[in-house]
Amino acid sequence: MTSRRPLLLGIVAFLVIALVGVAFIAAGSIWRESEVDAVGHNEIAANGNVQGELYPGDPRSEARIVASEEERLVYVRTIASAARWRVDGLAGPYRLQTGATTTLVLPARVVPYTMADLLRLAPETFTELASSTFVLTENVVVLPGATLSLEGKEGTTLRMQSDEDSFVSIVTLGGSLSMAGTPASDLEITSWDGSGADSDTSDGRAYIRVIGGHASFAHTTASSLGFWSGNTGGLALTGTDTPGTFADASGPAPDAVAPAGARLLPEEDLESLADQTDSDYSVVTAGIDSLTVRDNAFGLFVTNARDIAIRDTVISGSLVDGLVLHRSVTDATITRTTSSDNAVDGITVGRSSTRVELDRVTANGNGRNGISLDGQPLADGPNAVGTAVVTYGGNRVVRSTLADNGRYGVEVSGGENLQLTGNIIRGNEVGVVVNYGAERVRVVDNEIRDQRTQGIAVREPGAQADIRRNTITGGDTGVYVRDATASVTANTMRSLSGHGVSLLGSVPDTRVTGNDVGGYGTVAIWDERSTGALVEANELLDWHPAPTLHSVMTSVFQPLTFVWLILAMLLLGTAFTRRRHLRVRTIRNPYEERVPLTALTRGIVRIDDIRAR
Repeated sequence: MTSRRPLLLGIVAFLVIALVGVAFIAAGSIWRESEVDAVGHNEIAANGNVQGELYPGDPRSEARIVASEEERLVYVRTIASAARWRVDGLAGPYRLQTGATTTLVLPARVVPYTMADLLRLAPETFTELASSTFVLTENVVVLPGATLSLEGKEGTTLRMQSDEDSFVSIVTLGGSLSMAGTPASDLEITSWDGSGADSDTSDGRAYIRVIGGHASFAHTTASSLGFWSGNTGGLALTGTDTPGTFADASGPAPDAVAPAGARLLPEEDLESLADQTDSDYSVVTAGIDSLTVRDNAFGLFVTNARDIAIRDTVISGSLVDGLVLHRSVTDATITRTTSSDNAVDGITVGRSSTRVELDRVTANGNGRNGISLDGQPLADGPNAVGTAVVTYGGNRVVRSTLADNGRYGVEVSGGENLQLTGNIIRGNEVGVVVNYGAERVRVVDNEIRDQRTQGIAVREPGAQADIRRNTITGGDTGVYVRDATASVTANTMRSLSGHGVSLLGSVPDTRVTGNDVGGYGTVAIWDERSTGALVEANELLDWHPAPTLHSVMTSVFQPLTFVWLILAMLLLGTAFTRRRHLRVRTIRNPYEERVPLTALTRGIVRIDDIRAR
């Protein structure tokens, strides 16, 4: 009975291990075939929205400060519209009392205003602490017809006051702003709380904003600027779709250089002017070259702009998004630009923005998406302002690298005529996502590798994509189509662990043809729960099916396999039992059961007694 116990234990252990293995395989099979949508694991990836606790500032106080800043600019613009015609003897720059700080107003003139001019006009609020290090302690507003040129030599730094008591800004109201360092040394612009850069946004923070007019930035570093909104986010280029009338508002542009000092207009003389307002802004244009942006609220925010050219720019560490093309941005080209390690998206192209080309950009290590393209309508029906129900598009992402982002490499949300070509997309949750009814999306000739779940996902009714000649390597599923339409042709897929192509739901007019699929999973092309697709002429020789519950059970419970399993268990049990007996048997002394005669009892005749006889 004792010898049989090891055999029984071996059989029981074998069965337990087999059952656990079958259960594990079954769970994996069920998980793969469910094909749930992949989402990120951080707090902004589950629903795509930014959660309140993500932003480190104070939403209530900062929102109030944003509203206060808008009111200040309306006030300045209103006074500027009428002051030149209504204030006797007004010539050249002047300043207004605006809250805790004053605002220096620079009216139109032919010659640009420079740092040297600011030193003369505002000797108490624009000071030089040391060689090439300046501190600005009042707001500056540039009117139409005027240009503020901030140009620095080697090592030039502009510190903008930003502490718990107040902060300052540089804003153009239809004028132009130029900032430039040298190829060897950037002009550095930063917030300043008296001891270093201001890291607290709860009480506002210094910012730069170009409203209308033109911006030109080159060899400049802007850091630790802005708070809460895009307009006050750090470095903002904003305008409206309506052509402006700034030239009329600010009067004729004199040729003479402004006199030293700027006159402070008394508030009592301005009350009658405050009701005269002109809200007509023009779109903004910009040329940006070799700009570095670090640790802003929004890295670079652009809205209502056209003819935007950005190249060789680096944006990082933003509290929200890196580069934002928010609304009505047309004919923009972003080249050789990197946006990394931002809290939300690296680059986002918002609704109503068209003809935007992202060429050789890099978006990596961002909290949500590398690039977000949103072409959805601004309205989905009748609305208060009569906005048309139209989609937007014509945007392209080419020859770019999108890597290691928390959620998606590229997300295409709505729109039409969108192109993703020649990109390297790696290490994201999903490589490319096409959703919200995006149409005529071309995903062609991309290298997509090592996504954590899906290489390309096309989902939701109305979404339509042409997926061709991509190389998809690693991850669970190569191409995932759910309740959408896609043409999946001539793609090469390797080292996938679930499916090459997965189709789910109603997928009308979907074609899966001419693909070379390799990997190790349940089935290469999974379409059991879909309708409307044509699947044919795909190369599947490099696909190796992984074990499933059905395949394991079918293999185990065949007669011959069952016999071999019994024999294997018997051999295992016999080997275990024999080993146990071998361990018990040891080499013994052959005489260990013999004892000396002297140790025998008295009943034995002793030799001495025999001799005595």
